[in-house]
Amino acid sequence: MVDVQKFSDKSEPVISNDIIGKTIQSDKYQITMDEFWFSIYDNNIVGPFDFISVENIHNTVTIGIVKELRTIRNTDVTISKQISSQTNYNLRNNTSSTENYIDQGIRIARVVVMANAQIDNIQSSSKTKYKENIRMPVNIDKAVRFATEKEIFIALGIPKMEDPVMAGVIEMSNGQKIAIPIAMSYLAGPDTAHINATGISGNLKTSYVMFLLHSMYQQLIKHKEVAIIIFNTREDDLLYIHEREEKITEKDNKLYEILKISADPFDNVRYFLPRGKDGKPISVHIPPNFRTYSYELRDIYDRLDLLLSSESYDPRYNLYAIINYIYESWPLQGSSNNVVKNWSDLLKYTDYPPEIVGHKSMYLHFLGYIQKFKRSPLFTDKRKTSIYIGNEINKIKAGDVFVIDIAMIPTLEEQSLVIGDVMKNIDELYSSRYSFEHSLNHGSESGIERNTEPKQKKPKYILIFIDEINRFLPHISSLGRHSSVAEQIIKTIIAGKSRNTILFSAQQFKSSVDPILHENTGIHMIAKLGLSELSTSSYSMLDDITKGNIVQMDKGEIVMIQPAIRHPVKVVFPRPPFKRISR
Repeated sequence: MVDVQKFSDKSEPVISNDIIGKTIQSDKYQITMDEFWFSIYDNNIVGPFDFISVENIHNTVTIGIVKELRTIRNTDVTISKQISSQTNYNLRNNTSSTENYIDQGIRIARVVVMANAQIDNIQSSSKTKYKENIRMPVNIDKAVRFATEKEIFIALGIPKMEDPVMAGVIEMSNGQKIAIPIAMSYLAGPDTAHINATGISGNLKTSYVMFLLHSMYQQLIKHKEVAIIIFNTREDDLLYIHEREEKITEKDNKLYEILKISADPFDNVRYFLPRGKDGKPISVHIPPNFRTYSYELRDIYDRLDLLLSSESYDPRYNLYAIINYIYESWPLQGSSNNVVKNWSDLLKYTDYPPEIVGHKSMYLHFLGYIQKFKRSPLFTDKRKTSIYIGNEINKIKAGDVFVIDIAMIPTLEEQSLVIGDVMKNIDELYSSRYSFEHSLNHGSESGIERNTEPKQKKPKYILIFIDEINRFLPHISSLGRHSSVAEQIIKTIIAGKSRNTILFSAQQFKSSVDPILHENTGIHMIAKLGLSELSTSSYSMLDDITKGNIVQMDKGEIVMIQPAIRHPVKVVFPRPPFKRISR
């Protein structure tokens, strides 16, 4: 079962599946149906996350992944054919040589079992089902090899995968590079949904999320089934995704070739930039095909709670009572029959019932809060050149890529409003009640509807990316309660699995994010992290050995954890093909 291949690039190593060691057994290093140990022949290099195969009973092969590496004394286990014949002769026949002999030890590896399959089916090109219920442990002194591509696919469940999306490349110590897909049912339901990436700054976790979005888009756009909404949260990082990077490295080009993914940037991209002074956008970069966005009162009269962050919550002032009253009584009409139409009118409105405003300080507190946002150019009494993003979300169609820039919005409350409002509008896309009311309101002259254009057929999949999600969905233990925006994000997460609205999120540390995100996320991608962070409960799905391996990973390597795979898998990926700005 030798599979030798040589890349066209002469600098690449020869890929070989020759024997690299033999299985071993002792009281300390035992063989079970879930794991086994093997000794590594001299001059062979084996690394954590390498895939290994061993022939087993009834013409089957057991496939596993290297979890741990050690060096032990030769005398710790019985190793056949590991000590040279000359050394064996000296040890048997020469006492002085025995006394002078230095036990340099042997290197051994622990392998956790991923799958078992029939050899005939692996070697055959047919798509016959493989026998997967054999859980017999391997024998002692059995030949160990690097797994072949087909064996790795079987270990990951790929032969049974439907609608695969390329998620990265497995690089083996013997030079193999194998493109690895994820089933769409694990990315977007019904099996599970949502993807979260974590890792210290500079280790390309955001780049991985953008790579995966790019991969999914290319797969799903073939059937006109996908739209993407991206929030740009850091300077101008994601404001160039329509432009191709001129300096794509040779390594990245090879990875794109292996993955069979085009290195072309997104097309059909529309950018939405926050309105600044004099109606001009406030953004680090002004891309083409942009619109500025802002908020009239009528846009968000029913969601003013999204402006209340957890930090601003004060139990002495029940601002939610006033906010709910505005929503339920809209349009507000004063004692002089003046109708509240904009933010300025709201600041002058005083006719709240006594049961809503218990004391004057509560009203003044609410008034001060509204005045704070009224000073921001993001809030306007009457739009002239800007748009309301909610109308664009309502019209989103397959093929659309929306990038919503919030990086230069000065306050967390305003940034949170943008995200919460978009999430709420996405919810309304799937609301039969909203669709019914929308059709009734179409053509109405009341002037309070968000959109009077016919609704488009919504895409089958809507992919949403929020970087630095810990700012909008922080760990609740540090705040005591969820903000309205956090609750809206949670609602979208929980509902997403059944309606194919998939959240891609990223942050430096899982421990800084509310656990409900991780509990409802199907696929976790972990780049390099420190042990202090990995020791928190947020990484309870990882064993200590894997945590130690993550600490030592290089930039561009990421560990994938998903329910369909028995153990974490390390992959590499190409940098997204979008223009990057060097700073």
